[in-house]
Amino acid sequence: MTTIREKIVHLVTVDDLSSVQMMSSELGIPEEEVRTILTELTEKGTVNGQLTEDGKRYFRHDAKMSEAPVIERKQSVPDFMKFDPRPGKIAAIFGLALATIGAYGLVNAGDSIQMENFSAVLTLIGVVVTIAGSFYLTLRKTPS
Repeated sequence: MTTIREKIVHLVTVDDLSSVQMMSSELGIPEEEVRTILTELTEKGTVNGQLTEDGKRYFRHDAKMSEAPVIERKQSVPDFMKFDPRPGKIAAIFGLALATIGAYGLVNAGDSIQMENFSAVLTLIGVVVTIAGSFYLTLRKTPS
């Protein structure tokens, strides 16, 4: 039984293994026995750490930090996120407003031919501006 305890200490301290399931399969003993041995070793002070609440991992308190340098990575925004949809939205809303004003003018023109013509042209310009704003919104590239 002493050799199993030594092997568990070796797995935890030297091999930095934290999974109780992997320790169990490595040693060929049940997981519950590994947990029991780990708690005994922790109480004796042979290893310094604790089992997780679910009992699936054992984390050491004296784990050493990696000596590898920390590499800062620059976060780059994907191309499809750089698209600004505000001009298209503004154009589409402005076009709808023009078309609405033109349509209102057509309805209330009465017998005035000049008012009818002006309102028809205003409606047409509003529709064209709305289509242009909507087209601008469709230019946004999708992620691939």
